[in-house]
Amino acid sequence: MFDGEIFTPKLTENNLLLLKSTAGFLNLKVNQSKNLVTAWSNCQEKQKILLHFMSSVSNDIQSIEKSLLSDGFHIAICNKLSIEDEVSLIKLGFRASVPSDAPAHLLLETISKILKGNLYFSNEALSKFILNYQKQTLSEGQVLLITSTTKKEKEVLSLVCNGFSNEQVAHQLNVSINTIKMHMQNIYKKTNIRNRSHLLLAYNQGMEIN
Repeated sequence: MFDGEIFTPKLTENNLLLLKSTAGFLNLKVNQSKNLVTAWSNCQEKQKILLHFMSSVSNDIQSIEKSLLSDGFHIAICNKLSIEDEVSLIKLGFRASVPSDAPAHLLLETISKILKGNLYFSNEALSKFILNYQKQTLSEGQVLLITSTTKKEKEVLSLVCNGFSNEQVAHQLNVSINTIKMHMQNIYKKTNIRNRSHLLLAYNQGMEIN
């Protein structure tokens, strides 16, 4: 059905069993590397999914390696899940959240939806996020990103900050990956942004650019 690779930072027996059963139905590979950051970075698949098993969203998101969030598709599987938790996950760029006690078919459905470009959160969480976002004024960092970039750079910026890898952006815009890298370097120089993580924070959370 899909071609890609699925990961998790918590390689417990139960988690691996879930990954393998899910991967089998969706034609995904299971990556069991213990060095997650390196394996994630080196993954050559066009579609890579990271399942985050969380006991407490507010605590567990603090320990996520930020470089992992720069690309790919992220799903939170949560023991407890409030509307505020979902909003926090959306702000971080997660594509979906699923209760840990949800039936197995729901995870399959969720992965299928996000790989087709959809989000999978409750309507209440999506509404709250949108309404809160509309109330926010742009920070100086966000204004600089908008005003100092060209039309093409804005297209690249929007896709990158919505979780697309350089390869996926190149495919979406029908250009070479070297062209995307050139646009990214231009954005960094114009805005004094150091790296992709800094860019995501400035774009999504209104962090000031110094």
